[in-house]
Amino acid sequence: MVFTLAGAGQVGHYKGGRIMESHEAVRLLVGGDAVAMAKRLGLSVSLIHKWCEPSADFSDSGAYNPLDRICAMILEAGRLGKSAHEVYAPLRYLADGHGVFIPLPQKDCSCEQISLQASRVMKEVGEALTAAGQALQDVKLTPNDRRQILKEMDEAIHEMLMFQGMIRNG
Repeated sequence: MVFTLAGAGQVGHYKGGRIMESHEAVRLLVGGDAVAMAKRLGLSVSLIHKWCEPSADFSDSGAYNPLDRICAMILEAGRLGKSAHEVYAPLRYLADGHGVFIPLPQKDCSCEQISLQASRVMKEVGEALTAAGQALQDVKLTPNDRRQILKEMDEAIHEMLMFQGMIRNG
């Protein structure tokens, strides 16, 4: 699975274009700090190390790591016919505060789909500007104002990047 965090580029790819596997992502995250990670999570160091190892069928030395579990849940939710909003909820949760989650659009989008996406972009940009305008009327920005503006901006950025992906991949 590949997704984009605004400002961070594609997550799930190495520079050479090869898709990163879950154990490689966990290994990058853990680095040389398996002991500290294990202690913080209340798990054994050996389990953290196993999460960093490749595994084809989970009967060898690798273990079903947290990313594998999330991916399995996302795939199953898709098979069950859940909406994209529901399917990608865990990834949006993880991206919250760290960027904007953008699922890559399907290839070969129709002109009608692209047009609908353009309308969503305009709607979300308008909502972001409206939120900013309303918040600035009293010439001060409260923490709540900032949260609301940023929420609307994140939604606008999400839709704009989806639009960009549709144009690029279509």
